[in-house]
Amino acid sequence: MDVVLHLPVVPNVELVAAKAVETVGGALGMHQTGIEAASVAIVEACLNAMEHGGGQMVIRMSSENPEGKSCLVIEVEDQGEGFDPAEAPRNSASRVHGCTSKRGWGLTLIRELMDEVQIRSNPGQTLVRMRKYVESAP
Repeated sequence: MDVVLHLPVVPNVELVAAKAVETVGGALGMHQTGIEAASVAIVEACLNAMEHGGGQMVIRMSSENPEGKSCLVIEVEDQGEGFDPAEAPRNSASRVHGCTSKRGWGLTLIRELMDEVQIRSNPGQTLVRMRKYVESAP
């Protein structure tokens, strides 16, 4: 199953991507908590792409089955200036209390909510690739 969305940078377009995650995750048999985690992660990735990228975003969703474990793979691509992922802020949940800034948490949330995250960024293209494994209901 492959889904590709070309989304313009307009208000609330990240909700279109989240709805697509709900639909694809449900079709894969993903538990609701996994779907919710992946939905929040794609919203954060889209918001980052909208703020730092240029032009439209390209969202790709597919299913993979590495080593017999089904998973949802999500890619969010933009055409921004790029950044060094190693230099990106790494906030931690332990810093939430007492922290006055609400900025810079997107990548942290993505990393905490998804099972695997890879980021490639160069001038003109940033690609955030996220993987969430399908787990059976508890």
